[in-house]
Amino acid sequence: MDALCWQGWAMRRRTDRLSVEDFALRPVESVEAGDGQALIAIRAIALDPYLARAMKSWAGEHPGWADGTVHGRVIGEVLHSRSAALAVGDHVLAIARWQAFDVIDAAQAEIVDPAIGNPRLALGVLGRSGITAWVGLHLAAPSAGETLVVSAASGPVGSVVGQLAKRRGLRVVGTAGGPEKCAYVGDALGFDACLDHREPDLAERLAGAAPDGIDILFENVGAPSLDAALPAMNRHGRIQLCGLASHYNDERPIELRHFRQLLYRAVTLRGFITAEHRDLFAPALAELRQGLDEGWLHHRETIVDGLENAPAAYLDMLQGQGIGKRLIRP
Repeated sequence: MDALCWQGWAMRRRTDRLSVEDFALRPVESVEAGDGQALIAIRAIALDPYLARAMKSWAGEHPGWADGTVHGRVIGEVLHSRSAALAVGDHVLAIARWQAFDVIDAAQAEIVDPAIGNPRLALGVLGRSGITAWVGLHLAAPSAGETLVVSAASGPVGSVVGQLAKRRGLRVVGTAGGPEKCAYVGDALGFDACLDHREPDLAERLAGAAPDGIDILFENVGAPSLDAALPAMNRHGRIQLCGLASHYNDERPIELRHFRQLLYRAVTLRGFITAEHRDLFAPALAELRQGLDEGWLHHRETIVDGLENAPAAYLDMLQGQGIGKRLIRP
């Protein structure tokens, strides 16, 4: 392919706080697929919050981060293959550069099951987002009748957590930013309540929405929502620390006013890394597929078109804009 067709995003400098000016769209030298590789046209790029750390430090799960080249989870369509494992036309889930085209190692790619219909689901509800929700809830050992609070409830993880918890007989309260998101969480997802975290007195409102106390807090945001929930935690409550969305683009120390409640109420706070629980991926995907097939598991995508818009869309995502899985369609 002509080298002029290839452009990709790189980071200009290492930084503590990302801005649009930290990204540079540069021409990329085109390369041909070698043995065991495939050329893919990238159809969707996942705007995942965890990437902010690699963007700022140039150190991530792919060695290409070392030169500032932005990588992330993508869905690609195979255009040319030199691997028996991949055929032209296959849609694959892979780690690739933020480009319109890339060459990937076939051994590191996963073919997306054509039966799911929309390949983008492998980046969201049937991908790491949905799996993270299932695994995190499973590790919390939920019981019917308990109360679960989940922050970022309209996001790709929080929305699935709440729906799975409802299936298990829990009372589910979500927090989200703005009336549109809260309406979606309550009306479309069926949570028992959703509170706008932008409104004042979140701690007081959480206590009112969870009159029997909070048994499980599934935390995706960080200090603002965690601190508000701590006074309402029940004795021996469990906190699943899944994400720190409000802190990914901020290197200041994280402070909690109600930290003492972890001790006074004998609360367990557990951080978890989904990749360390691969034995749970198969049962997670089985239930998630079942939920989509039976119509009780709902999801949304927020898609921005144009590779040139990726940095602004990514930073908007970190600020909480959009509902569901946030994606770039090159």
